[in-house]
Amino acid sequence: MTGLLKFISPLVHPFGFGWLLLLVATLVCVKRRQRLGATTCGTAFVLLWLLCQPWLTAPLIGNLERPWVDSTLDHAPNADAVVVLGGGWRASQPDFASLDLTSCADRLIAGFELCRRGKARALVIGGDAPEPPPGMNPSSSQIMGWFRDWNLAQAEFHTLGPVISTREEAERTRELMNRQGWKRVLLVTSALHMRRSVAAFEKAGVAVHPVACDFQVLRFPDPTSGWKAFPDEEALSKFSFWWHEQLGWLAYRVLGHL
Repeated sequence: MTGLLKFISPLVHPFGFGWLLLLVATLVCVKRRQRLGATTCGTAFVLLWLLCQPWLTAPLIGNLERPWVDSTLDHAPNADAVVVLGGGWRASQPDFASLDLTSCADRLIAGFELCRRGKARALVIGGDAPEPPPGMNPSSSQIMGWFRDWNLAQAEFHTLGPVISTREEAERTRELMNRQGWKRVLLVTSALHMRRSVAAFEKAGVAVHPVACDFQVLRFPDPTSGWKAFPDEEALSKFSFWWHEQLGWLAYRVLGHL
């Protein structure tokens, strides 16, 4: 019984339950001979099921990550500074240091580790929200306070300030490099986000060496992807990441940011 309950558990989650309702709606429309309704609901039912299949989403993310498999911590050269792109943290008053570390927090850990290994003498934190929550400091300031309190790294700390995009992070980094006299930085971000990040930084005139982390698919030596009887929410999340990167790349190309 336990195995059966685990098997059908996706259907009691909100997304899985909604997917099941689409099937019910399809069958009702078929019974009532409502062709348009049956076609619409049935197409949505099948499409959502496909988008939630690991065999479809894993290769998409894998193609974004594969070029950066060797661009990791162990292969990073020395540079003037480490630049960690935002997305790995957000403000949260009740949490420690008023920070909530997100699923992309690997970026922050990788940046700290590079400094700990002596790869650079400065750590640059990016990705603050344009307007921090009322009564709270920017998240990057909280991170710097946390690092200092714990004595996590003997490095200079810099923040890029409020930004709304990777392009703005690139431009702020160029301005900081000009002020500090830096020539080259280590760029730390998620592997699936690296292609667009490197292109945006190079377009802004910033010489970078990529350091990829937060691998979603290629974290396994031989990633496998199979069929799922019911929608897999993690697979859908990976498809959302891939879709976001494709739209971002297209938008940056159209706007001349790459």
